[in-house]
Amino acid sequence: MNALLAAILGALFSAALPGVGWWPLALVLVPLFVLIAQSSSARGAFSLGFWFAVAFFGLYLLWLPTSFATLFSPAAWVIYPPLLLILGVFWGLVTGLSRWLGGLGAGTLALLPALWLLMEWLRTQGYFAFPWGVLGYLWVGTPVAQLAEVLGVYGLSLLTLALIALLALPWVRRGQSLRALFGAALLLGAAWGYGLFREGMPLPETPYQALLVQGDTDPLGRAIGAENDLEVYLRLTRWALADGANPQLIVWPESVVMGPPLESPAAHGALQQIQAVVGEIPLVTGVSAVTGTIRFNSVYSLQGRAVLSRYDKVYLVPFGERWPLIEQLPNLYRTVFSWFGLPMLLNTSPGQAVTPLQSPVGLIGAYICYESVFPQVARQMVAQGAQVLLNISNDAWFGLGRGAQQHFLMGSLRAIETRRYLLRAGNDGITAVIDPLGRVQAALPRGGQASLSGHFALMEGYTPYVRLGDRWLLAVALYALLVPLLRIRKP
Repeated sequence: MNALLAAILGALFSAALPGVGWWPLALVLVPLFVLIAQSSSARGAFSLGFWFAVAFFGLYLLWLPTSFATLFSPAAWVIYPPLLLILGVFWGLVTGLSRWLGGLGAGTLALLPALWLLMEWLRTQGYFAFPWGVLGYLWVGTPVAQLAEVLGVYGLSLLTLALIALLALPWVRRGQSLRALFGAALLLGAAWGYGLFREGMPLPETPYQALLVQGDTDPLGRAIGAENDLEVYLRLTRWALADGANPQLIVWPESVVMGPPLESPAAHGALQQIQAVVGEIPLVTGVSAVTGTIRFNSVYSLQGRAVLSRYDKVYLVPFGERWPLIEQLPNLYRTVFSWFGLPMLLNTSPGQAVTPLQSPVGLIGAYICYESVFPQVARQMVAQGAQVLLNISNDAWFGLGRGAQQHFLMGSLRAIETRRYLLRAGNDGITAVIDPLGRVQAALPRGGQASLSGHFALMEGYTPYVRLGDRWLLAVALYALLVPLLRIRKP
């Protein structure tokens, strides 16, 4: 019965995070924490976390099999249940370990936020990193999100977990009701008040204009090399400039240009076409740069025919841009791809370092698609001097579900963490300009060919989050180790 209740709570919680965004539904975590703290065993606590996560992700990631179906047809649904089971194990380990190390009652509540947070961070590391479902994103669109300039998204997660633990405490330990509720109210009130104060701060004038172009082209045709989108983007840019747009920067989305690296002589024709339309206006564009069997997902800064700088995507999409062991098992992959009518897909090579782009406008922190949900990417760009953030993407893969909206809203928090304007150009959207307070200043609806002229400013200075990053997580890890040693656990 408790496992069923945990699953119901997980299903409800899926509506709290970006996509639906009913953040008060995070309160369903209170009964979950109470159930875990009062569970008769660590095994029972594991079951609660497992079924909560399976139900939560089962609804929250419902767009995922639809996305993979673009390449792999309905067979993509076969991989969905195993993914949910893996995610369920992550949460089950957190809740089970919290109960085992913390003991029955308040000790578990003391340990659960720390272990939950460490699990969130670990899920975003390594080859199969997948940052969807990070708790801190539920504050996007509220004043509390402004605290991200100090704590980052993981700090917002810890704030949330601390609030939930305080609200659960009166149900676990008698005589703590007034103190716990006062602590929770004080914590939330301080966070909300800080956010309201920061939202009232004036922003500088926005002297620069960017032209963001949205071509709405077929992602599958691009992936298998059947289409080159350059002509579409040249036409849309030509129309926008003819209609009176006077930008200091033009931005095209991910992988608009396909072919050899733009530094190579073989790309001279493409650069000539671009200059004929753009002239000397600085352009930032996505390029799928292929040399033989080596491919990079890149973003280039151009002016005229000159390549000013280039950044190669570092954080690649598992089973989208890189395929585990494909070099060791090429025949197996070739057979699988052929079942779905696909040619042999290349592994995308990761870039070597996160670095901003040089541009006549200034230093641009440009990153690609999936990288927008890794806060360390934008932070490292700004720490190296980036004055404006730029995210190019191709969200057409998400299909009609909530994935694209989730992706956009999670990425918008990078503007607050770094206090930079964020320019976003998506193949089918969401194309937008976001200010340093995380507010959308201008946007195009998803789908359809269009261009957006938006204004921005170059920002200076570093937020506490840019300076310190997530180093404070080490203190959380130390706390998680010390709690059992200090005998919070009870027999």
